[in-house]
Amino acid sequence: MEKPLISKYSHIYTNIKKHPLILAFLLNLFALIIRLLVFDVKYEVSDDYITDAVLSGAFGNGYDPDLLFGNIILGYLLVLLYKLIPTISFYFVLLLVLGFISSTSIVFLLFKKKINFVTICMSLVFVDFYTDDLFTLIQFTKVATASGIAGGLLILYSLWEAKSHRYTYIIAGLVLMILGTMVRFSVIYIFAAFLVFVFICYCFRYIYNQNETTKKNAHLNRDDILLLLKRFLVCVLIIGILFILEYLGNWLSNLNEGHKEFNDYSYLRYHITDVATPTYKDVEQEYDELGLDYLDFVMLNSWSFDDRSIYSDEVLQRVAEIHQSAKDNNPTYAYDVLRIMSERRVFTYPATIAIYILALFAFVLEKKHYYSPILVFISLSFIAGFVFWGRNVYRVEWSILFCAASSLVSCFDYSEDNIFSKLKTNVLGKNIRLISVIVLILTVELLVVRLPRAYMSKSYLNSSDKEYYKYFVDTMLYSGEYIPNKLSCPTVTRKPCMNLINYMKEDTEHFYYVDFGTGIQTLYFNYDPWIRPEQGMFCNDYAFFGGVTMRHPGEIYALNYNECDPYNPFKSLVNDNVLLIDGWGYEYKLEYIIRYYYPDAKIELYDVVDGYPIWNIYV
Repeated sequence: MEKPLISKYSHIYTNIKKHPLILAFLLNLFALIIRLLVFDVKYEVSDDYITDAVLSGAFGNGYDPDLLFGNIILGYLLVLLYKLIPTISFYFVLLLVLGFISSTSIVFLLFKKKINFVTICMSLVFVDFYTDDLFTLIQFTKVATASGIAGGLLILYSLWEAKSHRYTYIIAGLVLMILGTMVRFSVIYIFAAFLVFVFICYCFRYIYNQNETTKKNAHLNRDDILLLLKRFLVCVLIIGILFILEYLGNWLSNLNEGHKEFNDYSYLRYHITDVATPTYKDVEQEYDELGLDYLDFVMLNSWSFDDRSIYSDEVLQRVAEIHQSAKDNNPTYAYDVLRIMSERRVFTYPATIAIYILALFAFVLEKKHYYSPILVFISLSFIAGFVFWGRNVYRVEWSILFCAASSLVSCFDYSEDNIFSKLKTNVLGKNIRLISVIVLILTVELLVVRLPRAYMSKSYLNSSDKEYYKYFVDTMLYSGEYIPNKLSCPTVTRKPCMNLINYMKEDTEHFYYVDFGTGIQTLYFNYDPWIRPEQGMFCNDYAFFGGVTMRHPGEIYALNYNECDPYNPFKSLVNDNVLLIDGWGYEYKLEYIIRYYYPDAKIELYDVVDGYPIWNIYV
C-alpha cells in the first residue's frame, strides 16, 4: 500500500527542522529572486542616490567617504570597494544585502522556536509583506532600522534562549547593529524602544518560568537578580558601543574642514526644511521683526541655495525657533493625529495589516497572550507620536511597523496546549491540527490577494512619453507617501526622462542647474541603481540647485569648476553659460535675484524638454 503523501516526504520535513537557518535563508532568497525578476529594483527616495553620488565622485572631486546621513567610517570601507571595482554601486548592494540578512535573521529566530505549519505561515506573511520595501524600494532609513532591530533581537536571543553558539549570535547581532546605525544612526531611537520592550518580555518570561519551576509565587533570589542585571548591563554596553562609534565618526568627519562646515550648516538648514512648515500667517510678525517677508519665507523653506551674507547662521537659527514656536502655539490634537493617520491610510498599510495578522496568530496560539496586542498598540502610538511631531513619512512609519513585527515574531512561543491545537482533521491520510490547516488556507488566500501586485504594469511600457511620464510622476514623485504602484512602476526598463538627460549631456556650451523640487525625485530614476553614478556628472553636465549637499565640499568644487560663486550660486544664474530647469518656483528665484543682486534681471523660456521648462536668466 502506497504511503500517504506527507509520510512519504517526512524525512525532508525532519531534516528541515534541524536547520532553521537554511530554511529562513531559502525562503528569503526565493522572495529576493522573485522581486529581482519581476520588479524594477530602485531607490525609493533621492537621498540614497545623492549619497551614492558623493561616494562615487559625481561632483568631480574624487571619491568622498562622507555618507551625508551615515557614518564616515563606513564610507571609508565603501570607497575602498569603489576603488577596487569602480563600476558597481556598493552602497546600493550594501543596503540590499543588509535588508536580506535582516529579514533572514528575523525568520530564523521564529524557526528556532518551532517549525510547523503555523510558524511557516507566519514567516510567509512576514516575508511577503515586509520584503517589498527591503528588496524592491531600497531606502536607507528602512534598511538601517531593519538591520538594527534584527541585530538587537539576535543578541537578546543569545542572552535569554540560546543553548549554544551564544557568542556567534552576539557577534552577528553586534555587526548588524553597527552597520545599521552606521547607515543612519538616528534609527536607534526607533529600534531601541522595541528592544527594551522585548527585554522586558524576556524578564517576565524568566520570572514566570522560575515560579513554574518552584510551583509557587516565589521572590527572585540574589542569583536571579544578578543574572538580570548582567544581561541588562550587556545591552547597555552594546548600545554604548554604538554611540561611541557614532561619536568617532563625527569626530573623523569634522577633521576635514569642508565636512565640518557642511555638517554645521546642514544642522541649521535641517531644523527649517526637515520639519513641518508653518503657514506664513503664523510667522509673519516674527519674520517682519527679522526684516524678512513672504519671499524670504518661500526661499528659506525650500531646498534652494541661500546667501549666508543675507541669511546668516543667526538668522537661520532664529527662523528655526520661530517655526518651533508656531508649532507649539498651534498644537496637534488627538483628533488631528487620528485624522492624519486615517488620511495617510496608516491603519491599512500592508505592513500594518501584517501586524494585525501576526498579532492574531500570537494571541490565539502563544503561551502568554499579553505582548502581541501591546506591540500593536505601541507601534500605532509610536506612529501617532511622529505625526504629532510633524515627521509623518512612510519610511519612518514602515520602520516602526517592521520593528513591531520583528519583535512579535522573534518572541513568538507556540503553545501545544491551546484549544485549537487539540482539534485535528484528516489531510492526505494523516491527522493534522485543524489550526494548522486553517492558518495555511488563510495564508494562501492572503498571498493570492497580494500576488497580483507582483506583476509589473506592462501597459505603460508601450504608452506615449507623455502618458508614461504622468503615470511615473503620480506614482514616484511623493517620496514620503505610501503609493502601492511604486512597487510595480517600471523605472529601469523604461527611463522617465532620458531625453532631458541626453539634452544636457550633448549641450557642451551650457551648465544646467535643476531646481531641487522640480527634478530631485525624478531625474535619478534614469540611472541604474546597480551602477555607481558617473564621476564628474554633477560637475560637467548638470547639478541640483540646492538640496542635501548644500555647502558640501564636492558641491563647492563643482561650482568653482563652472565659474559659479560657491557661496552664493544665485548670482551665477545670470551667467551666459548657466541655464535653469525649473517647473516649481522660477518666479521666486527671479524675484530674489532682482531684490538682492540685479534689479534689471529678466527671464526667458529657452526650451522645453520632457515637459521640463528650461530658463535663461540674464541682465
